[in-house]
Amino acid sequence: MNEDRRERQHAPGPEGADGGPALTLRVHQNKYLPASAGRTEMHAIVSVRARGLGPAAALTAASEVIVIDCSMSMSWPPTKIAAARRATASAVGILRDGTRFAIVEGTEQAQVVYPFTGGMAVAGPDTKAAAARVAARLPAVGGTAIGSWLDLARRLHLRQPAAIQHTLLLTDGRNEHDPPGYLDKVLDACAPHFTCDARGIGDGWDATELKRIARRLHGRADAVLEDAALAAEFEEMVSASMAKALAGVRIRIRTRAGSRVGFVKQVHPTRVDVTDEGVRPDERTWEWTTKAWGDETREYQVSVLADPRGDPAGEDVELATVELAVEGDTALPPPEPESLLVQWTDDVLLSSRIDPRLAHYDADSELGHAITAGCDAYEAGDRERARRQWGRAVQLAHQLGSEKMLTRLSGLVHIVDAATGEVRIREPIRPLDLNSAIIVSEESVHFMGVERPRAAAPPAADVICPACGRRSPATAEFCQQCDTPLGAEAGDTPLGAEPGGAT
Repeated sequence: MNEDRRERQHAPGPEGADGGPALTLRVHQNKYLPASAGRTEMHAIVSVRARGLGPAAALTAASEVIVIDCSMSMSWPPTKIAAARRATASAVGILRDGTRFAIVEGTEQAQVVYPFTGGMAVAGPDTKAAAARVAARLPAVGGTAIGSWLDLARRLHLRQPAAIQHTLLLTDGRNEHDPPGYLDKVLDACAPHFTCDARGIGDGWDATELKRIARRLHGRADAVLEDAALAAEFEEMVSASMAKALAGVRIRIRTRAGSRVGFVKQVHPTRVDVTDEGVRPDERTWEWTTKAWGDETREYQVSVLADPRGDPAGEDVELATVELAVEGDTALPPPEPESLLVQWTDDVLLSSRIDPRLAHYDADSELGHAITAGCDAYEAGDRERARRQWGRAVQLAHQLGSEKMLTRLSGLVHIVDAATGEVRIREPIRPLDLNSAIIVSEESVHFMGVERPRAAAPPAADVICPACGRRSPATAEFCQQCDTPLGAEAGDTPLGAEPGGAT
């Protein structure tokens, strides 16, 4: 039944065939599990794709708050505040007419500098020109209180409800002037209302802090590598916001009796564990609303508990169903639900196959862990461990075809042989280069390979996580439940052959 449904969903048809709007849903998995395993986990990748939303985006109500760090540190070098002024004017210039918008000056407090009334302006030729003139006079005085800035953005968005609500954040420093714990409270308050993309400029900002903000507010964070490139980055972020047409898409997973959703993690375009953000209306159901969709694909790794007791061997059994619902006022129909299947087998070759998407995103997750572990080791003074971790990261980035990651890693190491992970640490490493690698460590490379499951090596004994007790395959180097390093040398990622080169 499920295969027939998939054929109908993905065969050519009127929905989306002419370039019109469409939402599609796919489940990718190896459905075979060993019958002797007892209660175990079934893993799958859920792929959601929206396309043809451009015409609808042009008619969708939107609001944009541009938050600029105007602290004293932005004055040196003077290229930072100059770039921020130009970028703010550029971002305002490409707002769609009719969009509600505001510019917020962030210091140890937050204030709206445009519009002068303190609320939200309506984008049009006159208001955009006036906002550009204000942007040209943004100062560089005061401190840094990012929580206060974002809280003002929240209040502005709430004044003018719109289907798409987005905040653009630029900072060059750390959150120093908010009370302890205040930023986390603000992020919790903001998360239901708007998405936020963030950029760090200069070398004094905290990559971990900026990642936390973007992760909680369902956006993306990155480093500004050259001050002169900031205007283009602002234009890209605002253009992406203007291309959004759906306020949200709700994902619902309902398991059969006796099963339960273990976790749900977004694996593309960024890696985010969303398990705790979802709600469980009952023991068998998990659902979560994804925010602000344009033409894009997002993918999620789902773990569902499976138990062979009472199931027939050699037959497909529906373990769970996945369905979508579109939020807001839209005529876009949801796709038909998809099934997550299990078939219990004694055939080791069948049950040991790894779905290629799962294998891809497992490797991608390992890449992110290796980058951050290397940065942690470097900052702790352990240069040799940093070299090994970054060497492994280079090797994985090469295998995954991630030119962006290789470019960022090349600021940390001299790459001797990307295929084997042979590297030498650069000395000295600029703080910007460390931040620029850390900030993208949760970005992922989209799977573009074949859909055929590949055979795994003969299965070895599973590994038990020492922190949470979760069982993982022998090949796992990090626990998928709590991210604890696994393997013989906790915290290190084995390379096989040790890369050469001295620090």
